Parts: sequence; C-alpha cells; structure tokens
Amino acid sequence: MPSTVLRDHQHPGSARTPALDGNDLLAGARPAEFEELFSTVLTGDFGAVARLHQMLETASDWCREHGVRDSAAELDILAERLAGLGEELHLVQDGLSHEIRSHPAAAAAGTSPSVSARHVAAGPPTAASAPPPPGPVGAQPRSR
Repeated sequence: MPSTVLRDHQHPGSARTPALDGNDLLAGARPAEFEELFSTVLTGDFGAVARLHQMLETASDWCREHGVRDSAAELDILAERLAGLGEELHLVQDGLSHEIRSHPAAAAAGTSPSVSARHVAAGPPTAASAPPPPGPVGAQPRSR
C-alpha cells in the first residue's frame, strides 16, 4: 500500500486529530445547533460536498495527466452534478433555517423532531415520508 494513503482520517498538512462523524453530529444536534452543523458538515467550504467535489476534480486531473481520458470526463460530469446538488442543498438549508425559526417548540426542544422520529420508526420510510426520487441532472456517465 503506498505511503501516501491517508490513515486514521488524517488530512494532509494537519495535526493528527480524532475524526468527528458528521452523521453523529447531525443526529445528536439540538435544533438551535442543527442549522450551523448542517452548513459545517455538508454545505460549508470544508463540508462533505466541497471535499468530495475537490476529490473528484483531483481524480479527474490525475486521470487526464495519465492518459485516462474517458474516466477523467466521467469524473468531470460527476463533479458538475455534485456542484448542482450542492446548490440544491443550499436551498434546502435556507428552507430549513426558516422552518426551524418558525417552529418555536422545535427550537426549544432538546432533540429535533426528525431525530426523535428516526429513533422511533423501525420500518422503511413510507411513501409520505420518503423523498421524491432525484430527477435527471446533467449528463449521465457511461456504464461500465
């Protein structure tokens, strides 16, 4: 295994720190914290979407530099689709902020209603609670 592989969730150039799981942070957040955590973990400059976008671009650049042009093009398409998803997540965040602020009971509660409901619900999501399937966004990568 190459020595450049990151171990223990260590980021290049950073001190060794324990990794925080964004899922755990979001699941355990109080309503007053959720909006900021959503941004930090998902949509912020160093959130999951930005980090994944950067990884896709880096992988695409590597592929292009090494003559792997078809995969580079596929990675570019995925990076574009992810950028669109990031924009949609910002819109969700705006709605989320408004909704949290307009429901004082949820903001005053120790746990958000969605977290409580998730721990109570044992089965798969119902049609009423399941999000709609994603529509086509941009070009689709070729099948392998």
